[in-house]
Amino acid sequence: MRIAITCQDNNLDSMVDQRFGRCKYFIIVDIEGGKITKTEAVLNKGTEQGHGAGIKAAEQIGELKVEKVLTGQLGPNATAVLGKLGIHSYHASGKAGEAVRQFLSDELEIISEIAEPHSGMAVKGKAKGERIFFPLLDNKGQDSEISPHFGHAPFFGVYDTEKKKLEIIENSLDHTDPNKSPIDQIEEAVHPTTIFAQGIGGRAIGIIAEKGLSLKTGNFRTVGEAIMNLGKLKDQTQSCGHML
Repeated sequence: MRIAITCQDNNLDSMVDQRFGRCKYFIIVDIEGGKITKTEAVLNKGTEQGHGAGIKAAEQIGELKVEKVLTGQLGPNATAVLGKLGIHSYHASGKAGEAVRQFLSDELEIISEIAEPHSGMAVKGKAKGERIFFPLLDNKGQDSEISPHFGHAPFFGVYDTEKKKLEIIENSLDHTDPNKSPIDQIEEAVHPTTIFAQGIGGRAIGIIAEKGLSLKTGNFRTVGEAIMNLGKLKDQTQSCGHML
C-alpha cells in the first residue's frame, strides 16, 4: 500500500498540513505487512499553480500511484479528481508519523465533507461536533489546570464533543516562524472549531476572528470543569495585553 501525507516539512516528524492543494510536501510512505518499508518526500506541484492547486496536486498523487491520502480538508475539485482515481482520503492531524500509525490502527475517519473552494474550512453545518482547544499547565487528563496565559502554556488539550474524548499534547509552537503565527500552527496541527482562553493577546484575537473560529472563556480551574460546563462558556473579547 502507498500512502501520501500532506506535510509542512520533508519528514515524518513534520506536522500534517491541513491544506491539500497548498501543502509544501507529500510524504510518500510504502507499507508492507503493516510496516513502513520506504518513505520519500515529494514537493507538491500544486503550490506552483495560481489557480487549480487542488486539481494539480490530486493529479500528482495519481501519478505517484498513491492509494490513500492523509490530510486535513479537501476542496471539491481535488475531491472529484481523487474520486475518479479511486483514492480515499482521511482526516489527520499532529505529526505525520503518528498519523500513519493511527491510519494503520484504523483510528482515522474518512473524509466525507467537502471544503469550500479556497477556504480550507469545512462547509458550515456539515461538521459532526466541536473540537475545543484549551491551554493547560499540566498533563493530568481532565484534572489538568487551565493556563491563564494562552500562548505560553506548556500543554494543549483538544476536546472532541462528539467522541467525548480529550487529547493532551505538549506545546511545540514556534513563536519565531515568520510565515505562520502560533494560531496558524494550532489550526494546522489539530484543526479546532473553538479556542478557549482566559488570557489572550489582541493580535491572536484578531487572527482567530479572521479564521472564523469561535473564541470562548470561562472562570474554570480545570479542563474537566470547563467540559462539564460547555453551555456556560462565554465569548472572549478582552485582550490581556500580551502578543498571544
